[in-house]
Order: sequence, then structure tokens, then C-alpha cells
Amino acid sequence: MSVKDLKSFDPELLLQELRARESREADEKEMRESFPCGRVPSAKVSIGGVVETVPELEAYATEDIVVALRGQQKVIYGTDDRDDMYDVTDPRILTDADSVVALVNTSDITANGDGTSTLNGPTFGVARNLCQDEPFRDQPTVAFCSGFLVDFSIIATAAHCVNQGNLSSIRFVFGFEMSDANTAETTISNDEIYQGIRILGRQIGTQGADWALVQLDRPVLNHPCVRIRRSGKIPDGAAVHVIGHPSGLPKKYADGAVVRDNTPSRYFVANLDTYGGNSGSPIFSSATHQVEGILVRGETDFVWVGGCRRSNVCPANGCRGEDCTRTTEFDHLVPRNVHDCIAFDPDQARVVRARGRWKIAVDGMWLLDFGSSKREANRALKIIKHYGMNSQCFVGRPHPSMEFYLVNGRAPEGRMSGEDAIPFNLSNLEVQRVRGRWKIVEGNHWLMDFDQHEDEARQALSYILRYAFRYICFVGRPYPSMTYFRK
Repeated sequence: MSVKDLKSFDPELLLQELRARESREADEKEMRESFPCGRVPSAKVSIGGVVETVPELEAYATEDIVVALRGQQKVIYGTDDRDDMYDVTDPRILTDADSVVALVNTSDITANGDGTSTLNGPTFGVARNLCQDEPFRDQPTVAFCSGFLVDFSIIATAAHCVNQGNLSSIRFVFGFEMSDANTAETTISNDEIYQGIRILGRQIGTQGADWALVQLDRPVLNHPCVRIRRSGKIPDGAAVHVIGHPSGLPKKYADGAVVRDNTPSRYFVANLDTYGGNSGSPIFSSATHQVEGILVRGETDFVWVGGCRRSNVCPANGCRGEDCTRTTEFDHLVPRNVHDCIAFDPDQARVVRARGRWKIAVDGMWLLDFGSSKREANRALKIIKHYGMNSQCFVGRPHPSMEFYLVNGRAPEGRMSGEDAIPFNLSNLEVQRVRGRWKIVEGNHWLMDFDQHEDEARQALSYILRYAFRYICFVGRPYPSMTYFRK
């Protein structure tokens, strides 16, 4: 029988035979370890077990079957489309990638005592017993999952990557990638390493859903948040790409994939080139660059070939594909972060009386209404000028549930004499539903009330965290005519 004859076999049969051999080799290895000093019983692959062998292929060497199968995979699922980030030049892809993090166990991070930490891990080839010609085999493998920034303080990932039990032992790391063909960035600034303080939402095992949102210990201000789909579905057959940490490797970009099955309600299937560490990776629409889903599960990564492992290969419409949980499963927990702000010149602010009511006006536009209280109007004007506030911002207009002020895009800082200010701890703030109303709470007491508007509560908390406000301040309690926040 000639090796050329393998070209006549259906690629699905070639793949089936490879998997049967891998299963058989694994069984035999287990038996040898179980009976190190005696006779090893024959290992068999049962028809009802993992995979059945293909008798017509028995005489062929495993290596020849792999070569034949890869020869049929020129432009399809199974061809390795992964690129290191230093090879990527498209600025849109680089922006996509800038939102992606590696999930790393704290045990694999060493503090250097100089404001940096080192990521520790074996080379890919050693860790997975890879064949010599496997790509990326000399790169370090450190991450166990991937994630991406959906809000200044929120990371999205797969639910099977994070839970209440392991959250404290995980770090979310930006910047783990190859700077060139031979250099992995494993020394990371501590400013690029984040800790999760709570899980905002998580779902797994419900009709294919697998997602988690994690609140970070501080906002991320030097990386962009992705845009996510909030309604509807990605078009059938749409081109997609993935960015993440396959097999724990430095960040990789893989394109050349399409949506293969768009019928499930909570996830879709795509022929993406992904591996275990890609779990939690964002799946981008290649047309719009919005995130459509989270990579959560897929095909077997490797097959055994003569004592070492090779990347799996699949026919265009074969294998099961890679499942991607839709972002519409959790979009309600992600603030939209569309700032609603009015800029003004504080030097032009004046207290005026209009139709019997005291107001603060700037160039004919009124900022605040104090009714009959001139004293409160004067106090508010003094506060605006003291801090140099020059933006008035809202959540939920035309009847805002939150109002705050910025100074050149930043939080007001410092303390003003006689100020009515209540401090709070940023790490303790949460959005909760209390007696049928959505509120921002700190422990056992609530800070702000948003009635039925969960989206406004989550947006308000996002701003509080984004600007690191630490005090909520009032003019005119118990019914304040002005509320503002400061550091």
C-alpha cells in the first residue's frame, strides 16, 4: 500500500484513526504505569468508548496519516492561523489585542522588589511533550485562561476559569506577549497586574452558557474597553478572529475563521484555531471589531504521533468546532460608558435670580436650581470655584439618578472647609437589589438609590470606580440641591 493512497481517504476517517491511536497509546501508557514490574494486559479501544479504529488504515504509519491529513487542510479549520502580536500591523487588530489579559496563578508570579514581577513557566514543548516541528514550542507557557476588558474595572472570561474558590489566587495580567521571535515579555510592571475582588455575575452549564464577569481591584486606565454586541446575533457565516493565550502562550491573534453554526441561542460555533488557554478569549467580528462572544470549549488540541504530540487537524466542516458564549448573555451587567457631560467655564459661573428662583448660570445656561435658597446657591458656587469644576455629568437624563462634576476630566481633589462629605471604601461598593430597588451599597447601608434602573446603577458605579471618587458630598441636606463626588 502506497502512502499516496492515503489521499483517497475521507479526512474524517484519517482524523478518526489518529484519535483512536492517541486513545490507545494513552491507555497503554496508563497500564504500563499501573504494572511497572509485570506483564501489561493488552489495551483496547472499545466501540462504545472514545473512538473506534479504521481497519483500512491499520497498515499506515501515524506520521504518514498526519501528513496526508494536513495536506487536505490548506485553507480550512486545522491550518494554524495563529500569529504573535509583533507580526501584526493592522492598528484595529492591535487595539483589539490591547484589551486582552492573561489569567495567571499567583504561584507562577514572582515579585522582583523593583515594581515589576516575573511570570514563570516551562517552555511549551517541554510542558506538552511536543514534536520538534510544532510552532511556538520554545515559548513559555504561563497563563491558564484568557480574558478581556469590558469596562474600566471589569474583566470578562469563561466561568470555568474563575469562581469564588480560586479568585483570590488569580492575577489578570496585561502585556504577556512576544516582543520579537526570540523574546517573551515575562517581566511585567506591577501596574499591569490586577486582582479580582468580586465576581459580578457567572453562569455555566445552562444551555451552553459559560461566562463570568470579575470586578478588578482598581480601574484600568491605559487599555481600551472592547465594544460588545448587546442585542441580536452575529450574521451567519460572518468572519471572526480570536485573540488570547492559547495553551498559556504569549498573546496570539488568529483569523481566517467563520461562524459555522449560529442556531444555538446562547452560543455560536466557529472554526477558530484555539487551544486550552484560549478559554475566556474574546471572539471579534472581523468586520465591526465588536466582541461577539467568549471562547469557552472546543475540539481536542493535540494528538499523539510516535511518542510526541502534534496540533490537531480537522476538515472544514468536520470536528465539533469551537463554542463561543454570546455576549448578549451578560451585556446587562456591562455599563455602556457613554459620557453625558456638559462643559462650562467656572470663572463665568454666577448666582442669579430667575422668575423668583435662585440658580447658578454660565453664559445664559443654568447649571443648578436652588429654589428659594440663596444661601445654598452661594455655597454651591463657592464649591465649583474652589475645585475648578468645569464639567457637569449625568447618569439617566432627563431625570438623572446621578450627577457628578469633573475638573479637566479628573475627579475633584482635596477638602473644602465646612464640606458635608461622607467617605466610602471603593472596594466595598456593589450594585444590589434591596427591597425591589436597585442601589449602590457599601456593606449594610446604601449610598445611592436608582429605583428600577439597574443599568443606571451599574453605570454610576463604573464612574465612581473610574474616577476613584472616595467621598459623596452634599449641599442642603436632607433634600440636597447639589450632590458631587471627590477624591
